[in-house]
Amino acid sequence: MALLTVQNIAKSGLAPVYAAVAASDTFLNIGDERTYLHVKNGSGSSINVTITARKTSVKVPGVGQLAIANLVVAVPATSERIIGPFSEAFNDSDGLVTVGYSATTTVTAGAFRMAPDSL
Repeated sequence: MALLTVQNIAKSGLAPVYAAVAASDTFLNIGDERTYLHVKNGSGSSINVTITARKTSVKVPGVGQLAIANLVVAVPATSERIIGPFSEAFNDSDGLVTVGYSATTTVTAGAFRMAPDSL
């Protein structure tokens, strides 16, 4: 398991860095719904990326309790997906989001956050 460094996107720009994934990775999520995961699948087969939900439900004002499940996103062969943003419902007790990959060969990922000054 590797900890992906969250890279802040600013108005001045960002040269993104991607890392080879492990079967399971984590990244820090402040929970303000500005953090995203960008997964690039360089393989010849589709993969699934699973984001582990840490809460089973959240209370939404005016709506009530809404169920939360793990988020599973298919990334087709030789494609990429930007996944998120992430709420606190995906954070463990340390504020980390856990990501699992159904395959890791030629798959890279980067965690990104829209910095407040970039809005």
